[in-house]
Amino acid sequence: MRFKARMLVLLVAALVTQVTTLVISILVNAAGTKVPAIPFAIFACITLALAQRWILVDAAKAFDEAVAKRHVLLQGEPPRITFILATCPRRWFVLLHVQLHPELLDEVSE
Repeated sequence: MRFKARMLVLLVAALVTQVTTLVISILVNAAGTKVPAIPFAIFACITLALAQRWILVDAAKAFDEAVAKRHVLLQGEPPRITFILATCPRRWFVLLHVQLHPELLDEVSE
């Protein structure tokens, strides 16, 4: 479960990187400027790292907010998820956080 979630984060971050690099490339070419490939490669590497971090932080914040607003119910020590509301705001990020942290579930299976 954790591996699948990490791959999903990587895929989304790669998509963000590709789109931003494409847009910048189009804008640079429209301005009639040539930029060597190395700056684009450096930009892509940095963007990939930042996009991954952004997704992970956003998922953690969404989960914490859902717990604080009681959209996700935790019980026990260590805390285990007992319920997630179907109408939970930012549900995709909350479920991503849960997949990245399977110890929050009763049964851990990978």
